Amino acid sequence: MKIFCKHCLSAIIVLILTMFLAACGGSGGSSVPTTTVNGIVMAGPAAGTSVTVKNAGGAVVAGPVLTAADGSYTVAIPDASLANDLIFEATGGTFSDEATSAAGVTLGTFSAHVAAGTLAAGTNVTIDPASTIIRELVMAGMARTAAVTAFNTAFGFTPDAAVKPVFAGISTAATTAQRLAGLRAAAFSQLTKDLGIPAAKQHELILALAEDLADGTLDGLKTGGTAVSTASATAIPADIGNRFANALMTFQTSNLNKSKLTPDKIGAPVFTKKALTANYTVEYLPGTTAAAIGKTTFRIKLANRADGTAASGKTVTLRPYMYMATKSHTTPMESVVDNGDGTYSCTVYYVMSTAMNGVSMGVWTLTVTIDGTESVVFYPVVGMPMGGTSVAKLLGVNDAIMGMAGLEKRTWFLFNDGLMSGMGGSYSFKLFLATKEMGAMLTFPAVKVGDTLKNQNAADWVVNTITVEVSTDKTTWVTATDTGSGHWTAAGLTGLTSGTAANIYVRLTVNGEQKTTDGVAVAGVNGYQTFSITPM
Repeated sequence: MKIFCKHCLSAIIVLILTMFLAACGGSGGSSVPTTTVNGIVMAGPAAGTSVTVKNAGGAVVAGPVLTAADGSYTVAIPDASLANDLIFEATGGTFSDEATSAAGVTLGTFSAHVAAGTLAAGTNVTIDPASTIIRELVMAGMARTAAVTAFNTAFGFTPDAAVKPVFAGISTAATTAQRLAGLRAAAFSQLTKDLGIPAAKQHELILALAEDLADGTLDGLKTGGTAVSTASATAIPADIGNRFANALMTFQTSNLNKSKLTPDKIGAPVFTKKALTANYTVEYLPGTTAAAIGKTTFRIKLANRADGTAASGKTVTLRPYMYMATKSHTTPMESVVDNGDGTYSCTVYYVMSTAMNGVSMGVWTLTVTIDGTESVVFYPVVGMPMGGTSVAKLLGVNDAIMGMAGLEKRTWFLFNDGLMSGMGGSYSFKLFLATKEMGAMLTFPAVKVGDTLKNQNAADWVVNTITVEVSTDKTTWVTATDTGSGHWTAAGLTGLTSGTAANIYVRLTVNGEQKTTDGVAVAGVNGYQTFSITPM
């Protein structure tokens, strides 16, 4: 019995020592320290999706874990792996599609590339269409920074995987950044629908977009000029960048969008300069300066898609429109001129910029229509004016309209239409005159004698007389000549020197009432507007 007890005691001692060594990290199976991160798989929210974490070599370092009904997941990653680039892969499961409202749609595979050293406890890693494209670009050989830059150029925004998006198909309380991330994910759903691709094959489209962008340009072609198609043989069109911008705006303005984000909160859609209709390739050719408040000139180039030949002799019309949080509106423009070579000269007078002091005002759209039947939409970014005064405003005194907030003095817009040198050192100053009109929508029509506007009682108000006067010294005033369609020219201006900054003063009288800067009867300096210019 004593011998048996000695053996029992020895066994117990050995067991205790073994457990002690294991607890202290000694030989025999030490525990591995981990860091727990969170995330979401968003296509809408993907439920029952398997998420694994791999190193750059493809070896699994964590997972798989399954997503919850809201697409969220939690995974513990060995700390030793955090110093390396990691790949998060989400496979299987189902989601509710934003653009079609279909439920139980199969996800496919989405992924995300996470740079070394960027994860910490509680970090969010979103796996969505944007993260998948960037991961595929990195896999194709792009440096991560280059991949992010290429994505931003192609799609108009830089995704942040640390932001947890909320489903754009359901109204939820969340930050603007979260709702915007959800809206952008929904734009890929809308693009899938617009291209006629089933929602369950959205992942095929995402992979095809990455293949397209791998050469740095999103244009339906990969390196070497080969056309890009999805795995199910849907061709990626040459104007795919413009299609994405359209998809973003289509979903944003649809009743399926529950994000409550107004146009001023979504950021300017990508401004790609090529779009396709059924019969034409339409290109926006910028002028010598980018679009900005004031006069902006550019050309539209049309080519027949059937053979690539120039499409001249078409009736081309424009509709610029600014989508804002509350008061969306048009802006003045001129009739489009056919140059006879497939290009069409265009002039738009922008009344406001896309952003002011870094704060978005909304989204400018430019709809181009050919022969009244086929249209494309571009998304120009309208900047602040550079240099001198591009537009000045005067107000009516008794001349008023019923505005959105009630009675308001009518605003008259005087656009700088150009300063030209003349004979004997004199100059001609050109102006374009427009006003503000309320109705079914806020418009800014060019104004000429004989036009019928509306007054504050919504009754007809006929423009019987217009007088435009221009001066360089506020003493001698030159009466400008009406050159038609809202254009005025004051010739023979003196007192200006080439290369030297100066002021030009403009007075406006309509139907016998002189307009003022403050809507109060003329009393000195309020009776004219000042244009800062530098003659050339």
